[in-house]
Formats: sequence, C-alpha cells, structure tokens
Amino acid sequence: MGEGYVGQIFNSLQGEGLYVCRRQVFVRFSGCSLDCCYCDTEKFRKTVQLKCEVETKPGAMRFKNVKNPMTAAQVLRHVKRLKTPDTHSISLTGGEPLLAGDFLVEVAKGCKQEKFKVYLETNGMDSKVMKRVVRYINYAAVDLKLPEHEAVQRKMWARLLDEELRCTRLASRAGVETFVKIVVLPSTKVSTISRVCSVVPSGVPVVLQPVTPTKKVKTCPSMAHVYHLAEAAAKAGVEVAIVPQIHKLLNIP
Repeated sequence: MGEGYVGQIFNSLQGEGLYVCRRQVFVRFSGCSLDCCYCDTEKFRKTVQLKCEVETKPGAMRFKNVKNPMTAAQVLRHVKRLKTPDTHSISLTGGEPLLAGDFLVEVAKGCKQEKFKVYLETNGMDSKVMKRVVRYINYAAVDLKLPEHEAVQRKMWARLLDEELRCTRLASRAGVETFVKIVVLPSTKVSTISRVCSVVPSGVPVVLQPVTPTKKVKTCPSMAHVYHLAEAAAKAGVEVAIVPQIHKLLNIP
C-alpha cells in the first residue's frame, strides 16, 4: 500500500463553487506545480510536509500534528472520525490532489468503498491521473487558469488549458457532476473569459469567483466588471454563476 503527503484533514463548509456551504470533510493533499498570483494555500505548495494538521474533532478548528507520509488507510480513519451526519461529501483538495497520483486514487477508492460521496477539487493539470480516479468520484470542480493568473509562463498557458479541459470532459462524460471555476481579477479581460468559456464542454456550468485579496492581489474586481465578465461567459454559451469565497467571509478553514 502506497503512502503520500497530506497537509490537513478537517471538517468545515465548502466555501466555493456550486456546492457552497455544504459541510464536508476536507483532505488537503500537499504539493502544487502552479504558481497562481492569488494562491491562498501557499504553505501547502511544497509536496513534502513533515506533519499533517488533523482536526481534533469536527468543527473544532483545533488541530494536532500527525506524522507524514500517511497511508490511505490512515487518512480514511481520520475521515471517518471527522464525518458528521450532515456531511455532504469528502473533499479531496490541495495543493493539487492529482499530483498525488496512486495515493489519490487509493484515498478516493477507500472513500467510495465506505459509501461516502467524493468531491474532487483540482486544477486539472494531469488527465492521466484524472482518468484513473474519475470512477471513484461523484463531483468534480475543475479550476481553469487564465493568463492573468500567472500560474504558468504565458507560452505554456494554452497547453495547461487543454489539459484542464481534458479533465473536465473525462469527468463529465463519466457521469460525474462537474463544473468549472474561474477566479476573476481586476485585470481579467472580457476577451479572455469569452475565449475560455467558448471551449468549455457542453453542459458544464461555469462559476466566476471574484478574487479574495492576497499578498500579490491587493483589490477585488468591481461588481460592474464581474457582471461584464458574466455576460461575456453567457454569450459564449455557458450557464454562469457568480460565487465569492464564502469561507473567507465566515472566517473558517
């Protein structure tokens, strides 16, 4: 049985996307190969974390340190302990969970075997791993990156977008409830949203998420600008919603 690195395991509310405010147990895999200017989980970008922060009891927001690397069975024991009767699903998030490869697949499979609903939050950077894990997930939230996000060098952006769209199609065609999320900045262009939304797979809704200010991003986009972006998305043929980061407003993890 393989091992992997996990940054956090805790119970909270989903703060983003179409399932906002649903209670979940979060398994935050460590490691991310992108460098988004708005990243709010920078401490988990490094893959090798010596300790995993595990919540002491559901919703306590108090944590103990557990030694890494962990086995899928160890992760599952913590998930079962933190799951509550109102828990909607188990969120496999990051960092970037697809980077965990076989370890991610084992964790997702274990959750599925326990009859838990599995919610994958991913930047869609590896369709090979997505192809292996998709049979074990019920929901997929794929975070599409824009050139303005500075996640990769501009010359690499189109290749990243293609891979994200492959992951989106894999999930949608497998019957997984799938949506894509796009973080919007004050600098996000209407033309960029139009271009990206025009290639989103048919029937997959789009969530526009106004950025929460971070160290690199100092201000939110105006709502007038967000409305223009939403109109452009709709004209490109997608169903669109505007959803901010609710967990930031509630000051929860």
